[in-house]
Amino acid sequence: MVQDRNPEYFLAIASEKSISKAAERLHISQPYLSQYVIHLEKEFGVRLLDRTKSPLALTAAGKVYANYLEDSSQLYEQLLQDFTRLNASRRQTLRVAMSNWRASTLLPSILPAFSQEHPEAHLELLERPTSEMFRLVADNTVDFAIMNTNLNTPDYLTTETILYEKILLVGNRGNRAAQALAEACRAGREPELSVLEHERFVLLYPEILLAMRVNNFLERKHITVENALYTTNATTALNLTAENYGFCFVNETAVHNAPNRGELLFFDLDSPDLVHPLSVVYKKKRHLLPAARAFVDAARRFLQSQSWRSECDCRVEHGRPV
Repeated sequence: MVQDRNPEYFLAIASEKSISKAAERLHISQPYLSQYVIHLEKEFGVRLLDRTKSPLALTAAGKVYANYLEDSSQLYEQLLQDFTRLNASRRQTLRVAMSNWRASTLLPSILPAFSQEHPEAHLELLERPTSEMFRLVADNTVDFAIMNTNLNTPDYLTTETILYEKILLVGNRGNRAAQALAEACRAGREPELSVLEHERFVLLYPEILLAMRVNNFLERKHITVENALYTTNATTALNLTAENYGFCFVNETAVHNAPNRGELLFFDLDSPDLVHPLSVVYKKKRHLLPAARAFVDAARRFLQSQSWRSECDCRVEHGRPV
């Protein structure tokens, strides 16, 4: 088995594109560094350097090896950091990012029991807009984020889907349009969404992922929103809907502990536009600490065990109420 005991040598050559400059930087002799490369190439059975080019270039195999060494170096640094955190007062610090709304709905349901089962775990919570999550993970401010995702997740991140979450239409029980939708469902008829045409909506700002999906849905259904109030907070939207200020859209996990639940009607409209993954997001080549993995598993068990759909007042499948 080939074992490179001085990986910094090859990385220096790759960086400097010169054996002599790399040797000078490493404070070793050029002949010694040349013999180091020759020995590696002999052991691996491949050419790592293209010596016909000036400046010196890596072969395809050399690029693969350089990438491997860089990844190994990052993993080793991560290992040292994880060991340090594991040994710090025998506690594991979990740095997690969620939106304000997600934290307020998820943590009260899982954190008390999790803390009893894992007293060694200490949670550091950052409540931030979803638009900031990728940056927080990328710069190691947090270990992971729990958030809704789409296909545009950066390549340097890993996403694990917890569940595919539906986006529900929410109306007030005293609103005539909401009553018409509910009556159609109870009668087994497909609800006529045209009744929403002149209704007020409380919507999330367009740059928020949920809002993007809602806008796609409204466009496909040819529903023009003439009167809208925009907010960044789903709880604000629910509270205003509970006061009969307008309709809103929320993730289905909001049903479980929605404020003023008795004043609200929830509609599952069975559209692919109104579904998105809820995921845990962390850096590639970074392994979650045991306590972090346990926290994610606790969140997954709780979310997947809930009967969200049974709590909807109207559920449509394939164009028909059920």
